[in-house]
Amino acid sequence: MYNKKVIIGVAAGVAVLALAGILLAKKKKSKKQKLIDKADGLADNFKSKLHNLQRKAQKEIKHAADRGEEFTNVARDRAADWIGKVSPS
Repeated sequence: MYNKKVIIGVAAGVAVLALAGILLAKKKKSKKQKLIDKADGLADNFKSKLHNLQRKAQKEIKHAADRGEEFTNVARDRAADWIGKVSPS
């Protein structure tokens, strides 16, 4: 009789520990998934900011190129004016 109680007690203890292990594993998996989801969200946010920065940089490069062309035209016109003033007509 005593042996049966011990075996039943051990079996119940094993069952409780197994159940606790399953519940904790599920909880850890849930935390892991939350961490993965948060990391994915941060990665998406970073990609979005990087894309915006790239777009702004391309816009600034185009603007700088346009300004450079404008400065070149002004310099060419001034040079032509100076040559016209220096050259005897």
